[in-house]
Amino acid sequence: MTTTEKIIIESAPMEDTPDTDILMEVKDLTTYFYTEFGIVRAVENVSFNIKQGEFFGLVGESGCGKTVTALSCLKLVRFPGIIEDGEVLFRGTDLLKMRDKDLRKIRGAEISMIFQDPLSSLNPVFTVGEQIAEVLRLHEGLKKDVAQERAILMMKEVGIPLAKERVDDYPHQFSGGMRQRVMIGRALSCNPSLLIADEPTTALDVTIQAQILEIIRQLQKKFGMSVLLITHNLGIIAENCHRVGVMYGGYIIEMASVEIIFKDPRHPYTQALMAAIPRLDLTVDQLQTLPGSVPDLIDPPSGCRFHPRCPYAREKCTDEVPPLESWTPDHNVACHFHEEISNI
Repeated sequence: MTTTEKIIIESAPMEDTPDTDILMEVKDLTTYFYTEFGIVRAVENVSFNIKQGEFFGLVGESGCGKTVTALSCLKLVRFPGIIEDGEVLFRGTDLLKMRDKDLRKIRGAEISMIFQDPLSSLNPVFTVGEQIAEVLRLHEGLKKDVAQERAILMMKEVGIPLAKERVDDYPHQFSGGMRQRVMIGRALSCNPSLLIADEPTTALDVTIQAQILEIIRQLQKKFGMSVLLITHNLGIIAENCHRVGVMYGGYIIEMASVEIIFKDPRHPYTQALMAAIPRLDLTVDQLQTLPGSVPDLIDPPSGCRFHPRCPYAREKCTDEVPPLESWTPDHNVACHFHEEISNI
């Protein structure tokens, strides 16, 4: 049995991907940052969709464009970033064409986001209860006392002990794991249809990571929401997601169900990620590594951005950007020679 098969078998039982309508569809999303050093081509022609009730993952090395993709979907990219092109269709409406005033009604109510660092995302001068209640007052028009009671219930929902006593505490009085629970409670207070979780377990120890992910899984099932999970951790992807998009250098280079990605990766980069997964039967010297480094997105390589690190690269790879094409109806790959590579 291969390592990747063990990961699939040993991960938490997953329900089948819901065969329902598409909730959000991202089409040809492109975002650049205009800096004094040059143009950072952070996201290039990214396309994917998320179904209702689905856990969809974006995975890749740091700097590959995962977070910028999520921020672009909600028009939260800050200067000097500019969304150059693309569509983000949420229930058929393009969020990128909406006025900020109208989009603010969707953020927090229909779509919520958990950011990487809960301490910097929470306002240090307001109590955690006030920050959860603020979302309820803004989007549901609740009175202050009613919103406060709902905030307490939400804190209990995400497993914060003594919620009634701690609702008036400030963020610095909570541990990292508890602050992340507050962030989840605030994000889910209005029962959104889509939760974007950007590295929700960053800087947390392994035990707390598992608890946070379990909370998200339980609430996802309870409320029937969709989740866009952003991470660099393949184990987290295996345990939680239905489908996954693998990003490299601003592009999605492979996309399929989790089972397919782990058992039959077609892109050389995805294959390298799988080969680098630690195994108990290997010594440190036997662990496989990926040579080279991530591309400079101010001066990216021509053609396929992975070709400087790819053992199968040919002249065509340096000249042409490979499109993300269907290998099977449920498996897309952006590699000129993925059919040949799969047989090597």
